[in-house]
Amino acid sequence: MKPYLRVLAGMFAGITLWLAFVELIHGRFSPAFFQLLFTAGLVYLAVGKPLRDLRARKQAEYAGLAARAEAGHRAYLAGDPAAFAPPPPPAQPPKFRRGIVIASLFAAAFVTFGIISDISDGLDAPSDENSPTTAPATPSSKADAATPTPTAAAATTNPPSPSATAVMPNVVCMNLQAAQDAIQAAGVFYSNSVDATGAGRAQVWDRNWIVVELTPAAGVDIDEGDVILSVVREDEPHGC
Repeated sequence: MKPYLRVLAGMFAGITLWLAFVELIHGRFSPAFFQLLFTAGLVYLAVGKPLRDLRARKQAEYAGLAARAEAGHRAYLAGDPAAFAPPPPPAQPPKFRRGIVIASLFAAAFVTFGIISDISDGLDAPSDENSPTTAPATPSSKADAATPTPTAAAATTNPPSPSATAVMPNVVCMNLQAAQDAIQAAGVFYSNSVDATGAGRAQVWDRNWIVVELTPAAGVDIDEGDVILSVVREDEPHGC
């Protein structure tokens, strides 16, 4: 029963390590620190005893080799024929039980599936009931999204700013990866993306997110770091 409990501890160690990583992504260093401490405890429960057993077995093997070498040396000096006898075969390591191997593979698959699902969902930030949430900005149609606002229209008639390096392209309704590629092709390498729902989800897999709002609007002069893309997941309502 104890080996299965160690497998369970290892599975939870993988889960808590991933949760600590998520906390670090969201900038919550204190919870991440305690998650890492909890992970270290689980790792000790999972592999502490096997490592201690392995160390004790190796020490016993080395002690046995040293004792046999000393006994053989003394027998050789005494002219005893036992000094020329072959050494005994080394002890065989304990075999892994098939059930433990299957349980370990199942636990690893479970943790991996959870991590992939979390990445696909955007690494949801821990919910805060006191923080207000905002509804996603959804353009009514592609035509509305493509129509520049009066501010944008006025900006296009003004001479470009000396610090501007590019003109903001219209990337509404593109996936986040394609939008970033279009902005980089326009001449600006660095842009920001935020969760339009206000839930604070991180965009780990850019192709799973759709741009629903631009800041600044299309046609405005932009520089590095000026662009903010409001996005929602592709399976959420976005009006595109």
